[in-house]
Parts: sequence; structure tokens; C-alpha cells
Amino acid sequence: MKEEKPEFKLGDLKNVSKDSAIFNERMTPAIILHNPKYPHNVGGIVRACSNFGGKLVIFTGDRVSLDPDKSKGYRLPREERMKDYQDILLLNDDYPFNRFNGNVVPVAVEKRENAEPLTYFHHPENAVYVFGPEDGSIPQVMLRHCQRFLVIVSKHCLNLAAAVNVVLADRITKLGLVHRDQIL
Repeated sequence: MKEEKPEFKLGDLKNVSKDSAIFNERMTPAIILHNPKYPHNVGGIVRACSNFGGKLVIFTGDRVSLDPDKSKGYRLPREERMKDYQDILLLNDDYPFNRFNGNVVPVAVEKRENAEPLTYFHHPENAVYVFGPEDGSIPQVMLRHCQRFLVIVSKHCLNLAAAVNVVLADRITKLGLVHRDQIL
């Protein structure tokens, strides 16, 4: 069977419309952000993905812009638009779950009753991690897509970008995706 290739290359910044699925489990781990508030957090998440093996960041809403001509200043910081992070595909899309046609496991990362603590969590190889906004929660319409629920056990709530860093770092450690010689 011929593998479908996304119409984007890694490092692209794109807006997409409500189309058919374009990604399979080979684009995991992926991050879905519901209506993030701050562009520096989206930039920090792009950096986290590049550092810890993420391949795709999809965010909904219009509070952060990929349009360099926006005058509000709500765009990614310059350093997160640099070539060092061109291995990450970044999309603004209000239908993020429609983009996956393969065998992916959506995981909601949020403090919820019956959520699995990160310390005991077994990461699916084909995970799509779903995060809510800095000033809210993951909406029910998105939670219905999630098959697993994860909570980061901490004394206080974490910054959105910090939460993504913690989850992805935990993932590569537990799945044995990092070796001592890679970090020295």
C-alpha cells in the first residue's frame, strides 16, 4: 500500500481548512493545543517537540497567529521561527482530530478525575497529546476524542509549554528513546 504523504513539509507554517485526514501514526508523537493564549508558549512547544522527538503541533483558535503580517504582535517569537526548529510541522486548524487517518491514541493532559498520574503512565507509541489553553480546560468536544487521560502531578499548575516539555521528556525516557551518549 502506498503511504500518503502530507502536502506539507516539516517546518512549514500553514493554515488548513476542514479537509480529509492527511496524517497517520508516523506523524506521532503529536501535540494538539486548544486555543492557546500566548505565542511564546506555542513557540516553546515547538522547541520542546524539536528537542524531544515530537513531529507535529496543531493548534486551534485565533489568539496566536502564523501570519507574519498581523499587527497585534501575536506571532511566534523569532527564535522559534528559526531553522533549528524546521523539523516540526506547525498547523493552525480548528479540526485537529480530522487530520489523522491512522492508528493514533489521543491523550488528554489535564487534571481530571480518574486521570492516570504521569509517574505511572505508559505512553502509547502513537500518542497525540491534547492540551487545553492557559486560561481554561479542554472542551468536551475534544475530550470525546481522547482515549486516555493523563495528569502531571505537581504542587502548582504548570505553564503550558512547561507541561509539554515534561510530558515529552517523560515519554522519551520511559520508551527508551534517549541514550546516554545522546545527552553527553
